[in-house]
Amino acid sequence: MRILFVTQAEKTHMLSMVPLAWALRSAGHDVRVASQPDLREAVVETGLPFCAVGPPYALEQYLRAFKALESQHVDGEAGAGLGVTVDLDGMDTDELLELYGGVVNYWLRMVNDLMLDDLVALCRQWGPDLVIWEPKTYAGGIAAEAAGASHARFLWGMDVLTQMRIEIEDRTPDPEQAWERDNLARWLAGRAARYGVEFGESLVHGQVTLDPFPEEVQLDLGTRTSRRPIRYVPFNGAARVPAWLRSRPDHPRVCVTMGSSSMERFDGNHHLGDFLAALAELDVEIIATLPDEQSEELRTLPDNVRIFSHVPMQPLLETCDAVVHHGGAGTCLTAMSLGVPQLIISDLVMPKYQFDERVLAGRLAAQGASIELSGEDVTPARTREALRSLLAGSGFRRGAGLLRERMLGTPTPAEFARRVEELVMGGVRPDDPVPTA
Repeated sequence: MRILFVTQAEKTHMLSMVPLAWALRSAGHDVRVASQPDLREAVVETGLPFCAVGPPYALEQYLRAFKALESQHVDGEAGAGLGVTVDLDGMDTDELLELYGGVVNYWLRMVNDLMLDDLVALCRQWGPDLVIWEPKTYAGGIAAEAAGASHARFLWGMDVLTQMRIEIEDRTPDPEQAWERDNLARWLAGRAARYGVEFGESLVHGQVTLDPFPEEVQLDLGTRTSRRPIRYVPFNGAARVPAWLRSRPDHPRVCVTMGSSSMERFDGNHHLGDFLAALAELDVEIIATLPDEQSEELRTLPDNVRIFSHVPMQPLLETCDAVVHHGGAGTCLTAMSLGVPQLIISDLVMPKYQFDERVLAGRLAAQGASIELSGEDVTPARTREALRSLLAGSGFRRGAGLLRERMLGTPTPAEFARRVEELVMGGVRPDDPVPTA
């Protein structure tokens, strides 16, 4: 079969899909990846064929321009930013509608509108049997249906937009008003109609949703999505494992990371050096992964703090007793898959650039696998004491271990690849079990 993966030009989103793409390719299928031209080098480095669609995405340039504009406003009037902090508790309906509309109009349209024509043309010319798209690249579902292909949505984080849609519908008993309030559905309907595609819920959720998160962590959305669990396999791109990562150290080792895509959105009100110095007061070894420009500002740190511009995350976390990070989904999933307790401080990233970090942090904390710090608790001293608690005793290790066991009980990408033809032909329901042999 011909299988096309579609993603926006965000490297971390693409990397989460690579193990499944290679499982399908290894099973004999013809696999390609489509995205904006910005992602060409990152995709080619994985060994997968790349198809450019649309003009460059240039998100980081947009972020820098936005921050420059924002600096001209003393009271922060430049706007709400690109991301959202999704916390529906206590949010009034007008605020929820503004938030939902902003995500669609200023983020999803920026991702999808300019790539859609090229993507539809690619699908009609190449003729994929299956299109697998990440949850911000809705163009994938439209292009698939325009070309008569099956399609699946591949989650890499919390399904927060579905949660927001459900919340809006629950607050809007009148169907006509509910449609008017559903910016996502109306936008998709308008774009799909250009290519002769009628709007349906499959354009929102995919015909199947592939979800690497355990049910205990993912948002409970009932039957709204055809959820099919798939095991998360960590992949951070090409990497060399240094000799010092081949065994565990004598003292507890703690990883501190902001992920590979968040430093442009880092909250300058928090100085990383202060946090690292506070954590280093514990009897631990700190391994911090930071860009070179950040490392140059942190030259006076204790001897038990080591800074690297890049360390392969899976081999590193395999030797760690805890990880401290901002709540990025890739780091969360990698730590969960290895049973590593987490200290999540989402407010290290400016709230205007957050998306699902707080939601994910809260869900993990509820499972006893992590500690969440936010708001006034985000100080070096409180962070140190939270890490001390995380390392003490076995409770958090037990909670993290239970989540790891749940993830190991889900079908691997290879097992999905063995059933993919039946799925495309309509012979497999999303809730059917996948055999392991």
